[in-house]
Amino acid sequence: MVDLNKLDLVCVTWHDAHTECETWCKITDIDDSPVVVRTAGWLLPGVKQDHIAVVQSFTDDDSLDAVLCIPVGMVRAVVVCVPAVRTA
Repeated sequence: MVDLNKLDLVCVTWHDAHTECETWCKITDIDDSPVVVRTAGWLLPGVKQDHIAVVQSFTDDDSLDAVLCIPVGMVRAVVVCVPAVRTA
């Protein structure tokens, strides 16, 4: 069981999968630059294999809202913004 009050607040930088053309286009119209996304929330360690899971909100009864699971191959950086408060 994960103690939600002891999670690290993180910022994850990742490359998103996206649609390049809204309609018919030429192959030369495709931009090869990535779509870079930054997601902030509490890191949920070990909840989904080969993914970084981040939760937006949680309650005192351990209910979660907006859990985003990002495949590790898309992750470029994970920065701890606020280390979890560790109590003895």
